[in-house]
Amino acid sequence: MIRLLFRYLFREIFKGILLAASIVGSLVFVVDYVELSRRMDDQPNINSLQILNLTLLKMPGMIEQTLPFIVLFGVMWVMFRLNRRSELVAMRAASMSAWQFALPAVLIALFLGVLGTTVLNPLAARMNAQFERNRIALLDAGEAQSKGTNKAVWFREAVDEGIVVIRAGNVIPQTATLFDLTFFYYTISEDQPPVVQHRIDAKKAVLQPGFWQLEDATDRSRYNDTKHYQTLALPTKIAPSALLSDSVRAANFSIYALPALIADSKKAGFGVRKYQLQMHQLLSLPITLAAMALIGAAFSFKLVRLGGSLRLALTAGAAGFALYFASDLLQTLGATQVLPPMVAIWAAPVFVFFAGLARITILEDG
Repeated sequence: MIRLLFRYLFREIFKGILLAASIVGSLVFVVDYVELSRRMDDQPNINSLQILNLTLLKMPGMIEQTLPFIVLFGVMWVMFRLNRRSELVAMRAASMSAWQFALPAVLIALFLGVLGTTVLNPLAARMNAQFERNRIALLDAGEAQSKGTNKAVWFREAVDEGIVVIRAGNVIPQTATLFDLTFFYYTISEDQPPVVQHRIDAKKAVLQPGFWQLEDATDRSRYNDTKHYQTLALPTKIAPSALLSDSVRAANFSIYALPALIADSKKAGFGVRKYQLQMHQLLSLPITLAAMALIGAAFSFKLVRLGGSLRLALTAGAAGFALYFASDLLQTLGATQVLPPMVAIWAAPVFVFFAGLARITILEDG
């Protein structure tokens, strides 16, 4: 009998989380589609189908961000529904405890957390990179820059004849691709300021090992000589890790890319704190979802006929949002090096998880 009830709870909770995912996903999709349409309203060459494609590319990342609330609302809805239909009372009569009510929700949350870290996150990172490529392809260079990083990326490198300063208006670090570039070549002498000898403008460049691969490049010298190249290779000593500037979000990288990214950034002398925080955030996703499931279950056990169901539902929702804001605050403290990355990321979900256990203990044992 207990095994049959467990299977029933597993099925109902899984269906509830799927329903919550469909509702939250639909709302996020509509809002994101409207926002993209508004931002691209002044682009007459972009149609609704292209905006729809961009919105779909962003959906895995949006689902990943809202997954904790999907689990919370899904578990709450199932538990309140079972409570309202007196099914929890019948399960109590079959010798099931509050711990056994909560166990299926926690196990499903842990499974979804592992799935989100190992499958959903890499998919979201890959599709986000495709979103950036498609968006930049649809927009002209200036528009792409204004809606991209909002911050130009600069590099400086010594060459045989002096130095070269590189400015890029947009960067996709996952593919080492830059857009709207300008290469300024300076000659340096001891008694005179640097002089620009020539510049190269390019629509796109891909950083390959040992060279830049430019597309649609124009070379302009100080003597008004102009040469145009469909493709042009320029030697460089810049490593791909140099693309990892402060304007690049750590969330753009998958769980599988982060370890090598952290190691490469350390070798190049770049800060790795934001990548360490992202790594711990992804690793802590199972315990975060389990904490949300415990909150949803622990505040839904009170019998409906005893009253106060709305207050408990609001309390559970407030606890879920409190976990979100506390995690965001602690992550900010971690980014400013006030807290170690592990403490900054793991503290909030672990605390809420044990708070949920305490709540169930009180309900079960008084």
